[in-house]
Amino acid sequence: MRRSFLLFGSDNRPTEAFAAFLRDVQVPGNDLTSIDTALQKRFFQKDPVTQQPLERWELKEVEVSCPPDRIRQYLAACGFLDESKPSANLYDYGAWPGALVPRATVRLKDLVGAWKNGVQWDKTVAFSGKRELQKDKEGYEQCCAAAEIKSGDKGSHIWWNRVKPETEREMMLFLYRYYSPAHYYYDTGFPFLGIEFINAPMKPPVKKGGPPVRPTTEDTIREWLRSDPKPGSVLLSSGAPYGMAQDEAFWMLLEPHGFTVETFGHAAPDLPIENFMREVAGCVNRIRKARLGS
Repeated sequence: MRRSFLLFGSDNRPTEAFAAFLRDVQVPGNDLTSIDTALQKRFFQKDPVTQQPLERWELKEVEVSCPPDRIRQYLAACGFLDESKPSANLYDYGAWPGALVPRATVRLKDLVGAWKNGVQWDKTVAFSGKRELQKDKEGYEQCCAAAEIKSGDKGSHIWWNRVKPETEREMMLFLYRYYSPAHYYYDTGFPFLGIEFINAPMKPPVKKGGPPVRPTTEDTIREWLRSDPKPGSVLLSSGAPYGMAQDEAFWMLLEPHGFTVETFGHAAPDLPIENFMREVAGCVNRIRKARLGS
């Protein structure tokens, strides 16, 4: 099922559960456009200079009058909180979207876990790009820790001979090569699947002389479509709360080319309310773009 229907019906009006949530967090509007506008204004924080969305670790605290426990009940009802599992055992593609190294790692773990539980697909696609790694969050030590590599490791690849990743694509390749070989290299065959690493380019600066803009999820999908992949079923690894927005992004761009998408993944971690509200706002914005255009 396309997850956007947990939030909006085919008439672009909010479902009963989502409408109740919006009332309690005091977001006005009774249709997709007005609700998107209100959510964007209140919860989709942007850099005042570049007008680009703030990264999740840059978000400032927001005030929401609804009690946190009730917010979590709504989030669960609307698909932003709980774990989800694949509904079938066979797909054409396994999709691994890029992220900061901790989230990229858990998405890989979810794919490996699904494979070990009997879910299979013909090819894995890593939806990555050329964004530079955040040195304070994705340095070499953090990449090695995520891949469960210890200093002085005497495995087949010597610690100091490993190529240090500099971009998102290189980081994901690093994880794929080195993450937990004891868990899946020898007992599942997972890494011997065909895998394609997308390398979406950086985008021009918003303002002259400004920094280049990192590729979005949509940019990585468009880059893959340029290779004219064979249409088929896609199992997308993206846990809560981020899976809601990513499900819509993949559906929006892949469905016209004959693909189907199913998103699964882990339950949401204990995040600040502003992170959850940012995901709700981002998801609704993607739904509006998909249904009504930009």
